[in-house]
Amino acid sequence: MIRALVVDIDGTLTDENRVLCPQAVEALRCIKLPVILATGNTHCFTRTVSVLLGTPRIFISENGGVVSYSEKETEILADLKRCEKAFEELSRIFPLERHNADTPSYRFTDIALKRNFDVAKAADYVRAHDLEVDIIDTTFAVHIKDQRVSKGTGLLRVAEKMGLRPAQFAAIGDSGSDLPMYEIAGFRASVANATPELKEASDYVSPSSYGLGFSEIVKHMYEERMF
Repeated sequence: MIRALVVDIDGTLTDENRVLCPQAVEALRCIKLPVILATGNTHCFTRTVSVLLGTPRIFISENGGVVSYSEKETEILADLKRCEKAFEELSRIFPLERHNADTPSYRFTDIALKRNFDVAKAADYVRAHDLEVDIIDTTFAVHIKDQRVSKGTGLLRVAEKMGLRPAQFAAIGDSGSDLPMYEIAGFRASVANATPELKEASDYVSPSSYGLGFSEIVKHMYEERMF
C-alpha cells in the first residue's frame, strides 16, 4: 500500500506556463495521505506552495540540496561552492546566464540557469573534467547541482523522518530530475508531457499533460486501490 506521495511541481501540478492547474489542486484535496513536494525550486518558493496547497512543511527543494522536515527543521545537504566553481569554469566555454541574476536568488545549494546553451555538451564537459556537479534540465530551467544530492537522496531523508520506507511512496513527475526518486519509490507515474526517459521508468503514464495528467494519475491510483 502507498502511504505517501512525492510530487514534482512545475510541469506536473502546473500548466506549461507554470500556473497551478485547477484539476491538480482539486485532486490534491482528495488525497488523504501526506503529499511531499519535490522540486528544483528554492526553499522559500516550495514552502509558499506547500502553504497554498495545504501540503505538509515536509518537502524537497533545490533538487535535494535543501530538505524541510517541519516548519522549524531544515537541512542543507549540498555545497554551493562546488556549483559556483563549476559555473565559473563552464562560463568560459558556454554562454551561461543565471535566472534572476539581478535579484537575490534565495538559493542555498545550486545555480539555476536559462536554457540558452547546449546542455548535453555542458554535461559531457562536467563529466569529463570531474567537476563534482551534475547538470540537469528540468524543462523549465537548467541546474548546476552538487552531485552528492538529488531528489532521490532527499526522499531517503524524508522517508526516514516519517518512519516510512521509500517503497511506500508514489513518485509523480515530468523530467529527468525526478528519475532518482523513481529508482526507489514503490510506484512511479508520469504526466504525458514527461521526458521519454521518465516515461520509460514509469508504471503508469497519464493520457493528458501537466496538471490534468496529475489528476488522472490520482484517479488511476484510487481505481487501483493503492491507498
